[in-house]
This record gives sequence, structure tokens and C-alpha cells, in this order.
Amino acid sequence: MRHKKRKKAARQTMAMAILVIGALAALIVLVCSQVFVVRDIMVVGNRNLLREEVITQSGVEIGDNLLSISKQSLERALEKNRYIEYIRHGFDYRGTLTLHIEERMGMAVVYDLGYYYVLDEQGMVLECAGSAYPTGVAGPRVTGFAMETNSRITVGERLPVQDQGQLAAMEHVLSELETTSLLTRISELSVKNTDNLYVLTTDGAKIELGDERSLRTKLLIGREVLTIREQQGDLMGAKIDVSNGKNAHYIPAVLPTITPTPTATPTPAPETTP
Repeated sequence: MRHKKRKKAARQTMAMAILVIGALAALIVLVCSQVFVVRDIMVVGNRNLLREEVITQSGVEIGDNLLSISKQSLERALEKNRYIEYIRHGFDYRGTLTLHIEERMGMAVVYDLGYYYVLDEQGMVLECAGSAYPTGVAGPRVTGFAMETNSRITVGERLPVQDQGQLAAMEHVLSELETTSLLTRISELSVKNTDNLYVLTTDGAKIELGDERSLRTKLLIGREVLTIREQQGDLMGAKIDVSNGKNAHYIPAVLPTITPTPTATPTPAPETTP
């Protein structure tokens, strides 16, 4: 009899424990559903893209539960737009979800087999612009790449080049052009020979940079020459050699003609009669 009573009491205790655990679980779910609700969304790192564009691309909406949002899902959704690079996300006690991104910028243009392609600074192919030169690209056309044999340029992938040093040189030059405020003044960059890099300006001048050493100093020297010479209007076809990294050697398109100094015509001596 006592054994049956003990079994009954144990069943009641177990049932009570299950009810308590269930109630606690429901309470936890209820609390979590309120604590982790997205009440606001911020975007950090966008430059040209609107906040609303990035939020729409992420797929997150006000009222969503943070527990249903993962790093992988955000990265996958955001980077469907090739101009967005997902960095991380955060969430604070006020319910604000912060999306940290980097915005890939169209920094260069390459031409291959009849098509123009827009690249970011690292050589990622952002888009194919077709047969018309793309507008809205911050940097110059880049020439001289040795492409991989039988390769195809694919949007969303890095430019398929034989020499990765050429891509590294492009990235370095573009970065320094932006730092020295020369990016918008450059129409072409040649990386064919990374020991003899050069750029062409929109004024028609050629700046010979040599190798990658002291690039910023070389560009600053070149910028000073451009500032002085553009006032004189003789930049078209000129060369500015800053490859030594110390000073500039300016060679105009047309060298001045040296006019010989006139000399007196010698007077012939009078003839003498023998």
C-alpha cells in the first residue's frame, strides 16, 4: 500500500516538474522573442549606396528575431550585390541591428575582346559594361595585363592574370593616386612592366613612375609639376619623369628650336695685282 502511495507521489512530483519546466521554457521563449526583436537597423560603411538599399539587400526587416539571423545568411544576402562586402553585424540592448559593410568601388577599367570591365581596387570584376566605356568609374583604364591563356573574365571573380604582381602594382598605384588626390586626373595606367610603371593624365601628359618604390613621393612631385605646367598650357604630349623619387625631369612635347647666333660675314681680302 505504501509502495503504491510512493509511486503515486513520484508521478505527481514528476508531472509538477514537467509543468514547471514547460512554464519556464515558455517564459524564456516569450522573453527572448521580445529581447531579440529588431527594432531599428543601422548601416556603417556605405559611401554611395543608400542605407535603404543595403537594408533591403540584407533581407532583414523591423520585427524580425535576431536568433533567426546568422552571419552566413547576412553575408550571403548582402554579397549578392557585388558592390557590398559584409564585414560583421552587431545588436544592442535597444534592439538596434548594425550592419558593418565595405563598399566596393569601381576604381579601374580593363578592355578585353571587345568588352569593358569595371574592377575594384583589388582586381575584383564588378561588372561588364559591354562595348561602351563605362561612366561613373573613379579611376583610369588599366593596360598591359598579361591574361591567363584561355581564360575568361567572370563578373564576381578576380581578373585572371598570369602575373599577380601586376594586380598588386595596380592596387598600390590606385591607392596612392587616391591619397594624393590625383585619381580623377589620370586617364590610363600601364602595368605592363612593373619596373617601368607610368600613367597618362587627362591633360595628355605622361608621368613615368619607374617601380613601386616611393610611389607617394613620386606622385606628389608629379602633381607639383602638373600644377605649374598646366598654367602654361604645354602639358599635351609632355613627359614628366619622376622615377628617381627625388625630383622631376620635364620634357615638353616639342623641344625648343635653338636659333644660332648670327655672326659677321667675313669680308674678302682685296685682290693684289702682281
